Amino acid sequence: MWPLVAVSVWLWMLILERYWFLLYIFPPFIERCVSVRRSSAEAEIKLTEIGLALRRHLRLIKTLSGILPMLGLLGTVTGIVETFDLIRVFGSAETHIVARGVSQALITTLAGLVMGLFGVGVGYDLNRRARAGQRHFAERLRQS
Repeated sequence: MWPLVAVSVWLWMLILERYWFLLYIFPPFIERCVSVRRSSAEAEIKLTEIGLALRRHLRLIKTLSGILPMLGLLGTVTGIVETFDLIRVFGSAETHIVARGVSQALITTLAGLVMGLFGVGVGYDLNRRARAGQRHFAERLRQS
């Protein structure tokens, strides 16, 4: 469960950083860049730099979103293996022994799937916002 928590916290930190950038850092940056007259080559370079800044960490967010369900399944396997080990040690399949392992398995699976789905959804939203921000910046450069 600890690797699942660590990856989830890492994912949340990246997501919050991206939203902070898109909502608070990017709009004033656009205004500063657009107010300066540029040649077409300088504008193209600036547009590329903005595109890179907007897409920063998006691949990592998508990757972590894919890893989380796998970590949840790893927790499932670990819980089932632990259950069989306890059954082997105690020699019978008592309900409290089986329930403990199955509970661990289900909790980690659920946590991995929920966080993974959340990450995928937010990743698509961030990608959409990045594309829109880049289009907006390009339009503003053309107008100036």
